[in-house]
Amino acid sequence: MGKRPYFNDEPYGAGNLTGDTAVDAVLSKLDAGVTGPITAVYNGQVKFGQTDFQAIVELDGANRVVTLGSAVFRDTAAGQQTCSTDESRPCEDGLLAQRASDTTLSIDFYGADMAVRIRRKAAAIVGPATAHNETFAQQPATCVDLPLSDGINQFIAVYCVMDNGMVAMVDDSDVLLELTMYTPSVDEARFNLA
Repeated sequence: MGKRPYFNDEPYGAGNLTGDTAVDAVLSKLDAGVTGPITAVYNGQVKFGQTDFQAIVELDGANRVVTLGSAVFRDTAAGQQTCSTDESRPCEDGLLAQRASDTTLSIDFYGADMAVRIRRKAAAIVGPATAHNETFAQQPATCVDLPLSDGINQFIAVYCVMDNGMVAMVDDSDVLLELTMYTPSVDEARFNLA
């Protein structure tokens, strides 16, 4: 008797390639991960309601601070904490994802979560994916255009990733996100818990 069949718990997890060269070129960069030091600033817009927000990723080894809209997530060796940019809410222990739900993004949007999103979208393409290169904030990026359909209309979703494995641009049905500033350094004081 052979092995019993089972459902893969992570069909869109890291390392799962699609077989499409254009898509896999982007995924292989995202899957490699990024450690920093990096400070990256993005302009974002949630397409439903056209709500604008800013996202900032600050990485240095195991320490990171991710700002999504008014939520600030600190994930450091000293602990995890969620705060507000305007101090309208007190800092709380843990990474409270609901504080950034209005952006439709998670704190891993710049890497692992975007790779999952791309894998899901690539499984639903209605035509060939197209590769191209772009530049964002003076950083070269590898991009892929995915032709998709919502059942009525067809549209193109675009995903771009820098050579270091960090998202540079996303333009899909939910959100528009574009890198506007990039520096290979961080402000170490930002990793201090409040």
